[in-house]
Amino acid sequence: MIRKTKNVVLNCEEEFGPEWNWMPKKLVDLIPWVEKYLRLVPEEYRDSATFETVSFRDSRRDYWLNVKVHFHRPETDEEMEARLADEEAQKLEQQRAERQMLEDLKEKFSDR
Repeated sequence: MIRKTKNVVLNCEEEFGPEWNWMPKKLVDLIPWVEKYLRLVPEEYRDSATFETVSFRDSRRDYWLNVKVHFHRPETDEEMEARLADEEAQKLEQQRAERQMLEDLKEKFSDR
């Protein structure tokens, strides 16, 4: 079985509260601010980490930035089993629908 890559999305405001949205105005404070997001990502997956801006607001006092952090990792055994079970269920449902369509067509054209 092939293990797929999973895109993990961390919505920092939802997961950690609105205090994670404060963005420093001083450039010297920006690096530690970004590093706190990077620390959320397991070290072995940090090369794949990306930063997505969801919303941004600028005021006189500060910046408000709602972000999501993305990273890729291999799916777990449980995720792979769930995915394979879902794929199998979809395949069976498609076969059922096709069989029903075949029966409907046979019935429709049986008198000809």
